[in-house]
Amino acid sequence: MRRVLAVLMALAALVLLPSPAFADQPAVNSMLPTNGDAAGGFLTVISGSGFATGATVRFGAVLSTDVTVAGTTKIIARVPAGVAGSSQIVVITNPDGLAVAVPVQFTYDGAPLSVTSVSPSIGSSFGGTLVAVSGNGFLPGAVVMFGSTPGTSVSVTSPTLLTVVAPIGTFGSVVNVVVTNTSGASASAQGVYTFGSSTGVTSGSQPTISSVSPNGGSAAGGTVVTIQGGGFLPGALVSFGGTTATNVAVLSSGQITVTAPSGAVGPAALMVTNPGGIFGGLANGFTYLTATPQVTAVSPVEGVLAGGTPILLTGSGFVVGATVTIGGQPARNVVVTSGTQITAITPAGAPGSATILVTNPGGLITGLANGFTFSATAVTPPAPPVSPPSGTGIAVTSVSPSSGPVGSPTLVTIVGQGFLAGAIVTIGGLPATNVTVISSTQILASAPTGATAGAALVVVSNVGAAGAALPSGFTFTAPGTPAPPAPPATGGTLPPGSSGLMVFRGGSNADLVAASGCPSSRVVLWATNAQGQWVGYIPTAPSVINLSWDTLFPTGLAAGTPVYVRCS
Repeated sequence: MRRVLAVLMALAALVLLPSPAFADQPAVNSMLPTNGDAAGGFLTVISGSGFATGATVRFGAVLSTDVTVAGTTKIIARVPAGVAGSSQIVVITNPDGLAVAVPVQFTYDGAPLSVTSVSPSIGSSFGGTLVAVSGNGFLPGAVVMFGSTPGTSVSVTSPTLLTVVAPIGTFGSVVNVVVTNTSGASASAQGVYTFGSSTGVTSGSQPTISSVSPNGGSAAGGTVVTIQGGGFLPGALVSFGGTTATNVAVLSSGQITVTAPSGAVGPAALMVTNPGGIFGGLANGFTYLTATPQVTAVSPVEGVLAGGTPILLTGSGFVVGATVTIGGQPARNVVVTSGTQITAITPAGAPGSATILVTNPGGLITGLANGFTFSATAVTPPAPPVSPPSGTGIAVTSVSPSSGPVGSPTLVTIVGQGFLAGAIVTIGGLPATNVTVISSTQILASAPTGATAGAALVVVSNVGAAGAALPSGFTFTAPGTPAPPAPPATGGTLPPGSSGLMVFRGGSNADLVAASGCPSSRVVLWATNAQGQWVGYIPTAPSVINLSWDTLFPTGLAAGTPVYVRCS
């Protein structure tokens, strides 16, 4: 009897063991953003419930390599590279194997991958011919095949141009050229390349480069380069890393002088294009070196002894992270707004002329011996204007809300263009916190708390590149002054499929939903806690999902609380 009782107790214990079937099933309510550049590298925020530490996020067949599980209700994932113009199902899988798909697919922006032409179209059957491939959607790491044989030394100079060294091939054979991105996307041009004689092309039909002097120069551009080779024709164009050079002078069929454009630090393809479109060059013909700064002007040239004068340095070769000293003392709030401009605040100094020095990361230094004068009679002028960025590079166009109280981490939306993952934001020369690059045109950040009252310069800088500034983009008001509400969306409502930042007038959760202008069944809201972490609220979700929100706002929201709203 005792043995039977023991067996029954053991069976009962097995029955009472917790079953994995009762583990929390993950669920997804929203994803922001739902589209982005095909190159990937930026962050998307997925909100829902049941997320577990160690969860993976898959975009189609590609896993995200950077996933942060922020509690059970939020996942922040870095978007991998994808195929331009395509949409992928996003799947979240917890470590226990339970998975959920995001209801909305992620769409990759941009033109689909394509190959339109190769130049030259005939090359040596012994290999070694440098070929330029034109098209669209090329990504770093792309592989180029000539028929069934891969090319070597592939250099993607832009989404529309890459260079590759052709392999050995069978004399007289005509092959397809196929480009495959790391995302798996593939495109080809049929029968566009021919393996010819040992020399490949007819003498003089393709320009060749035998030497470059100097073969390196400043990343800021401006280096005068002499190119030796053959087959150069009058009217030829020269490019460094896909960027067209200036002051091109074809001195003979074997010599060209040119001024190098600016470029990213590292090796770059050097290409010569004759009239008619025939390319030739070296895959790594020129190396961009850390820029040597040059200071040409300072405005204003005089300031008070106590320091605090806003100044603008103009010149070339300025790199993000540069430091400035005046009279041997470090300047404050140094911001590199572009490769040609730096803003700073002067330190205190002794009466008389002082040397201004600019030091780039890496130790390259320049300056003006008597660039600034400390005077007992000077009056501190307003901050000098900063030239707006031009072209399609990084730019800052607006900040919303445009003001907030000193000492408060006001949540702001920065709108512009050219923003990249990891971008750095400063407001009034101080680093912002909780910086989240939502897309190439939008950043969320919290204003620094250590600023003083007054108008402040807002600067966004991509890592390792020049930044863009918006003078007086944000105003720090007296402590305790609530930030003004952001202008409501059209007609005071938030249209479906849009999002935005608002500063709540105060009240209950129901008041907050009403103020958003979006139906409670379609709205998701976020605010930050004292540590700057995002906390979400879903009006129609069970109370357990909104536990963090209810803990943060047990009696409702105070007036002036910044809230980010998404209307699905």
